[in-house]
Amino acid sequence: MTDARRGELWLVDLGEPVANEQGWIRPGVVISADEWNRHASVVAVLPVTRTQYDLHTRVEIEPDATNGLDATSYARCEDIRTVSDKRLVHRIGRVDPVTMVKVRRALGYFLDA
Repeated sequence: MTDARRGELWLVDLGEPVANEQGWIRPGVVISADEWNRHASVVAVLPVTRTQYDLHTRVEIEPDATNGLDATSYARCEDIRTVSDKRLVHRIGRVDPVTMVKVRRALGYFLDA
């Protein structure tokens, strides 16, 4: 069980990366449903990077007072990760509702849903 909520940004320990995976400790956007998060020991996150690529699956997040980021960053919607709640280091903030709409669209594009 975790107290992570959809739309929050957490520092997440993704461990050692393999190939093009994101790794190490970095921000991640929680995308799993709150009902799931309340009862499960795993949470779905999108790793966040500062590297911009011209991909439909990258959602830009500008730093602001509520999200805890200090530079323009990008949610990697093509890199959905389900991680143990023990990998959640601490909450750093929350993305705004408009960003979450963009995340949903990018996930729909990536998953063809």
